Amino acid sequence: MRKFFIAAALAVVAMFGSSKSAEASFQIFAQEAGINGGNITLVATGTDFVGATPGTVGFSGTYGDFLITLFGSSSDNRVQKSDLLNATTSVENTAATTKTLTIYVTQTGYTLPIGSPLTVESGMGGSVNNGLLGPLGIFQAYADKNNNNLVAGGLTGGAALTDFRNGAQNDSQVGSTFDTGPAIGQFTRTVGSPYSVTSVVKLTLTGTSNSPEDNGLGGIVNFSNHVNLTPVPAPAGLVLALAGMPVFGLGAYIRRRRAVKA
Repeated sequence: MRKFFIAAALAVVAMFGSSKSAEASFQIFAQEAGINGGNITLVATGTDFVGATPGTVGFSGTYGDFLITLFGSSSDNRVQKSDLLNATTSVENTAATTKTLTIYVTQTGYTLPIGSPLTVESGMGGSVNNGLLGPLGIFQAYADKNNNNLVAGGLTGGAALTDFRNGAQNDSQVGSTFDTGPAIGQFTRTVGSPYSVTSVVKLTLTGTSNSPEDNGLGGIVNFSNHVNLTPVPAPAGLVLALAGMPVFGLGAYIRRRRAVKA
């Protein structure tokens, strides 16, 4: 009996202590048809999260026909909410014709929040500063319970992608402002095992020759997006009972031992 209570108490401590760190990889990939054979290309690797310290990764520069300025991402591994956040100052199509750029951001090594399933809420919004933005399938969120890097795996489907996918989400544009609204789903994972999260942005922007009002510029879009993961709510009393049961049991055992000795 003593071994049971001690093991149970240690299990609770380990469950919360496991949030401190995990081996992780935080990366940005890009893809454009006709560029690098249409392959997905790694363009930046950043700092992984450690405990409550966010992971960060960024990229600025030219990729194919696109000028990407100050694309920045962060990730959090927290008890209350884990997330994958992306923001950019500008993405511009510099070609004369309509082009599509896909940006993938992936973080492996999430261990929190505790529990399964997790609620996943994702969305994207921003502004179109020039030209036109294609409205269909501009954002999608993925998760993998086996902690696979889905981008390195090619996002081609198969078992890994059956774990979770939110979307694809379309944008609704009013004036120059667009918004996908929220997509909400549930992700079933193995509690205690690391998992990965991936976001995919797909921007189809008109070129410089598509409109007489383009000011000599191609489509330009500013945006931000998010993937939030939170525990599915459970009755507070049940959570406290489950968390406290081994501790209270251990206390009762110690009191009984003391009474026997007395």
